[in-house]
Amino acid sequence: MSYTFYSFRNREEKDLEMWSNRTLEGETKSCETRTLCSVFNQYIPRGSKIIEAGCGMGGWVNYFRQKGYDIIGIEYDERVIKKALDFDSHIPIQYGDVNHLHFPNDTFNSYISLGVIEHFQEGPQKALLEARRILKKNGLIFVTVPYLNLFRKLITHPLRDLYFFIRRLMGGNDYFWEYRYTKNEMLTFISETGFKLIYIGIDDYIENDKKHHIGLYGDYFFLREKHGDIWELNKIGKIILRIGRLFSPWLFCSGIHIVAQNET
Repeated sequence: MSYTFYSFRNREEKDLEMWSNRTLEGETKSCETRTLCSVFNQYIPRGSKIIEAGCGMGGWVNYFRQKGYDIIGIEYDERVIKKALDFDSHIPIQYGDVNHLHFPNDTFNSYISLGVIEHFQEGPQKALLEARRILKKNGLIFVTVPYLNLFRKLITHPLRDLYFFIRRLMGGNDYFWEYRYTKNEMLTFISETGFKLIYIGIDDYIENDKKHHIGLYGDYFFLREKHGDIWELNKIGKIILRIGRLFSPWLFCSGIHIVAQNET
């Protein structure tokens, strides 16, 4: 069963915090050693028409564009779009709602959604159905969502629940931010919205990258390298990462990466 993740900041404040210190260059660079790269290379052929729905500042849009792919990014936060365009006025990003996209049916070969659909409190089904509508027959959807891993179940989430319990007793506000899903939940959503599973794996950094990790960086602010790259860990974080990888890459990975096919 999914875990409901709350924040003490509302969505506008949370978005502002998340994007305030990021750059298009930094976002693009962070793509290079992600586990997603090998999956994209395997499943997205040259000549594909790609949409990234919920692209943020456009790091992946820029990454694919630099490799010669035909890609467009959609983002709902106009502040983030402006920031991306200030870095590169030609980056193909435009405003839009992933639940109500303005493209005709059967437009794209590939649909990318990285850390987006977990933010809908009513669930991800509407976004997935809209993705299926604009995908061509046999088109592929690439989805990542936060994973309800063992480390989060046993340590991270109980600590957060205690923090927010105390905060509520003291009159503090909290706001829905995202769901963190199990593999079975995501497979059910994929199946129920008419997709056929092709692949499921980890969304984080590859094992050869010893200093970046989304799961640890995102969950524990005190493991972040001050003034470092996005997702870069400090010395303590790197030690924890090294120890955790001795057991399983699934232990505290950030997310699940699913590839599924639109068969209709």
